[in-house]
Amino acid sequence: MFCFESRGEEIGVTLSHPHGQICAHPFTTPRTSRRLGAAARYRRRTGGDLHTDVLDAERRAGVRVVAENAHWTAAFVPAAARLPVEVHLYPRRRAKTIPDLDGAERDAFVALYLDLLARFDRLYDAPLPYIAAWHQGRVDDPDDLGYLHLQLFSIRRSADKPKCLAGSESGMGAFVTDALPEQAARRLLGEV
Repeated sequence: MFCFESRGEEIGVTLSHPHGQICAHPFTTPRTSRRLGAAARYRRRTGGDLHTDVLDAERRAGVRVVAENAHWTAAFVPAAARLPVEVHLYPRRRAKTIPDLDGAERDAFVALYLDLLARFDRLYDAPLPYIAAWHQGRVDDPDDLGYLHLQLFSIRRSADKPKCLAGSESGMGAFVTDALPEQAARRLLGEV
């Protein structure tokens, strides 16, 4: 089950307002398979949980953290962001799926999410097209590798330019960032 929200013509939205959709796939999507595979390899190598360890490292470093509250560990720009504007949000308490969140966690998410959307819109003083994609663990995840998180991103790299995939990105899947993730975090914090 894939839940997402999107806004903006550049993203392909035909409605004038943000809207969400739910897609049910009869298979595990390629991105979910890669994430679970990476988490499994990490656990075999270290005995740890990949998502928890990345989250802890981001919180300790603090340089890419954009926002957090009592129930959500951090909204941070990932060190290997694929897009010019990209933020990940994780609940403090490890949850596998959206229904695993309690009422307080859901309420706290709303406040943080609305804050991040406002930060996105302040980047270029206009509504920024975006996709907010939920990554959930599989229901039949015997190894307990999933960790619920939201990926919020935009394809815009400036006020009037979308991020177009270069030859290396489209052809080989080797992404090149338009800005360092630390610079993107400072922009979202309003420091640049």
